[in-house]
Amino acid sequence: MADIWIDTDIGDDIDDTVALWAAARHPRLRLVGVSTVYGPVVGRAWLAAELLSRLGCHAPVLPGASHPLGGREPGTEAVSYLRLVPPEVYRSEPVADEAMVSLIAQAMLAVNRPFHLVTIGATTNAARLARDHPEVRERWLSVTCMAGRLEGEAEYNVHCDYEAARMVFEQLSPRVVGMEACSYALPRAEVEAALPRHDAASFFLDCYREYRAYAEWAGADPEQRPLTLFDPITVLSLVCPRAFDFQSLRVLVEGEGRLRLTDDGAEVQYALSGKWSRLKPVITRLLGSDAPRAGASRRP
Repeated sequence: MADIWIDTDIGDDIDDTVALWAAARHPRLRLVGVSTVYGPVVGRAWLAAELLSRLGCHAPVLPGASHPLGGREPGTEAVSYLRLVPPEVYRSEPVADEAMVSLIAQAMLAVNRPFHLVTIGATTNAARLARDHPEVRERWLSVTCMAGRLEGEAEYNVHCDYEAARMVFEQLSPRVVGMEACSYALPRAEVEAALPRHDAASFFLDCYREYRAYAEWAGADPEQRPLTLFDPITVLSLVCPRAFDFQSLRVLVEGEGRLRLTDDGAEVQYALSGKWSRLKPVITRLLGSDAPRAGASRRP
């Protein structure tokens, strides 16, 4: 059983929701905490907590840093299924990023055993924790990041905060699952056929519907936009390592978040490929899980 903490920007692409679902349902994973990052972190936290509650998982959910250390500042427009968040969630006064991250550090230190940190959004929280709360690093068995694309256009998570990504790569030597290993999707029909009939699935489908209406990049017909799987595949790299070709590489994070292979780059374990034939049945089976799994919910 692997204990994991997920740091997420849930509310934009639908894959964050699938990742939390997978973490709450996989028999070899125990979700010990969730933090949110980038932009409307309070709304993101509401979405994560709502989904997990319906799944019967009571891991704590904490909002984190809203602003990047160096990168693309988040916009103020409504994004994808963040529109499901009730307006009253945003009525409290905003809290400084430093205070938010300090609360995450306290929650992590309260976990009663070491755990794996998995970032599936901008790496701002991970970088701030490593810099400002170094004692937390002793709790991390490993750091795994959905981040990057080698020798090409900057991937979104790295581009949003390339300074944080540079810090994480240089200081934490993470496992990195980039676009080469996780760019897979499930057709809408397969997703809806797999999902069981319960409250969590209903909320999941609401999120998926809003995502399809907003994700213009995914295709001309919003009704047929697939379920993207970048983030759940990254989570599964912890329990399905044979489905990935991890290699030790030296990677430099350049301006705007482009990744370049170079002898003076940071050493990371980079997944050069992923085996979809092994990963697809796992994801389909997890989506079809019916009753909440015993032991899936545990507070730190």
